[in-house]
Amino acid sequence: MNDDLVQPKRGFGTHPHRDMEIITYILSGHLSHKDSMGTEESLGRGSIQFMTAGSGLRHSEFNHGGKPLRFIQTWIKPSSYGLKPNYGSCTGSNEERMNKLQHLVSNVKDLSTSTPVEIDQDCDAFAAELEMGKDVTLELPVGRMAYLLCVEGGVKLNGEAMLRRHDAAEITGGAGGQVKIEATEVELVEGDREVAHVLVFTMKEEKGAGRKDII
Repeated sequence: MNDDLVQPKRGFGTHPHRDMEIITYILSGHLSHKDSMGTEESLGRGSIQFMTAGSGLRHSEFNHGGKPLRFIQTWIKPSSYGLKPNYGSCTGSNEERMNKLQHLVSNVKDLSTSTPVEIDQDCDAFAAELEMGKDVTLELPVGRMAYLLCVEGGVKLNGEAMLRRHDAAEITGGAGGQVKIEATEVELVEGDREVAHVLVFTMKEEKGAGRKDII
């Protein structure tokens, strides 16, 4: 997971990828994407795009605007290799993530749900923007673990762990349960709103997962 800040009129020239699910969540500015499949578009705040790099593709990412572009890009290993390359996107909606969790990403093989982005891996992603003092609850099933990133403002998890912008939490153990996410600090964001903002990925529990070099 990378937190990228691209200055105006800068970007990443055409480069290759293969055998990776790449998910990009835009926080501010506009990301202009162009790839070897013929896709070309520009996406703004709250939008999400994905690429199944599969057997191979080439693409570029640029900020053609006059202000900085910030986005979170996550790379996930696919469940199989050599897949047919694919691209998709969905424009953002403030209403769908304001004071609630918006389910953005799911497993393409999971027929029980439908999300804007579907990838070839057992992984889900959610986003929420919270007004001061508001909270949402993540229901984490038994056998699942999560990685939660605070991208704007500050939040408290289950009344204990405090996170601020750029801080993250690993939720491991596989026991499942509820994770209450409460806004404790807000910041003025694009669109003239004051919110805390989180991005959460959930996945199958893996024994021994998580960093051991920090407490």
